[in-house]
Amino acid sequence: MKSKKIFWGIFFILAAVYVIVSKLGMLPDVGVFKIILTILMIGWLVEGIRKVNFYEILFPIAFIGIFYDEALGITALTPWTLLAAALFGSIGLSMLFHGRKSHAIHIEGGSQTTFGGGNEQCSGEQIRCENNFGSAIRYINSDNFKSAHIENNFGSMSVYFDNAIVQDGTALVEVENNFGETNLYIPKEWKVQNNLDRSFGGINVRGMNEGSSNTMLLINGSANFGAINIYYV
Repeated sequence: MKSKKIFWGIFFILAAVYVIVSKLGMLPDVGVFKIILTILMIGWLVEGIRKVNFYEILFPIAFIGIFYDEALGITALTPWTLLAAALFGSIGLSMLFHGRKSHAIHIEGGSQTTFGGGNEQCSGEQIRCENNFGSAIRYINSDNFKSAHIENNFGSMSVYFDNAIVQDGTALVEVENNFGETNLYIPKEWKVQNNLDRSFGGINVRGMNEGSSNTMLLINGSANFGAINIYYV
C-alpha cells in the first residue's frame, strides 16, 4: 500500500511539472496521453523490479518500445514481435527463477520433497509441486506441514490442504501461476494472510474464511495471465 501511494504521488508531481513545462514550450512534441502512459509504464516497471516479477518488468518495456517505435527505429518489431518477446521472455525467466520473493518468510527445518504431474498424495514438511502443460491434483497429507512452493505453467493444478497439520502454528505457501489455473483448497478454520498479486490475471476467493483455529497460513505469489482460486472448505 505504501509503495502504491509513493508511485501515485510521484505520478501527479510529474504530471504537474509536465503541464507547466509543456506550456513553456520546453518539451518535444509528444502527446499528453503518451506521456501519461509512459509514466504509468515506468511505475509498473519499477514495481516489477521491486517484486522480481518478470511479467511486470518486460511488458512495460515492450509497451514503451511500442509507444516510441519510430524514434527508436524499431517499427519492424512493433507491436506483435515485441509483445511476443515479452511474453516468452517472462515465461522463461519465471520458470528459471521461480518468480518473486516479496513478503518472504523463512521456514526452518525439514527437507524439500518435489512432486511432478498427475495425481499424488504429498507428505513431508517442505513440499514443491510443479505442473507444466497438463493437469495435476495434489493432496497434502502431512503431520508437520511447514511450506509449499506451487508452480503451474500452462495447465491446471489443484492442491488440497485439508489433511495438513501445522504444528508450528504458521505455514507458508508460495504460488506461481503462469497461463493456467491454480486452485487452493484450504480449511475454513485456518487464518489466512493473502499476499497474492496478479499481472494480467485474477485472484478469486470462494467460500467463507472462519479463522477460528490458531493455524496461520501465509500465501505469497502471483497470477500471470491466468487465475489463482482460493476455496475455503
